Amino acid sequence: MLSQLAKLPKLYQHFTIHNEIGPPITFVEFLSMHYWGQDLPDNDEQEDMKLPFKKYDLTAFSFVFVSNHKIHYVRPHQVVVDSAFGLPKPNNYSRSHISALFRPPQV
Repeated sequence: MLSQLAKLPKLYQHFTIHNEIGPPITFVEFLSMHYWGQDLPDNDEQEDMKLPFKKYDLTAFSFVFVSNHKIHYVRPHQVVVDSAFGLPKPNNYSRSHISALFRPPQV
C-alpha cells in the first residue's frame, strides 16, 4: 500500500505530460481514461503501468524474533504445615445447646 502511495507524484507527472502532448483534459478525465475507461492510443502503455494502483504487488513480510536467552522458570516451593502447629480450633460441635436447635420434629 505504501509503495503505491509513493507513486502519486508519478501520477501527477503523467497527467501533465498528457496535457502537454494532447488536448487539455481535466484530472478527473485523466483518471477516467487510465483507470475506468479506454486509454488513448498514445503508445505509453509501459508508463501507464507505472501509475499507482495499476498493478498490485502482494508482498508480505514476516518477522520472527528468536531470543538467545534461556528463560528460567522458578517453581514455587510447597510449604508443608504440620497439623500440630498453628492456631487451635475450638470444638464447638459437641455443645448440647447448639445441637438442640437441629433436632428433627417429633410426633
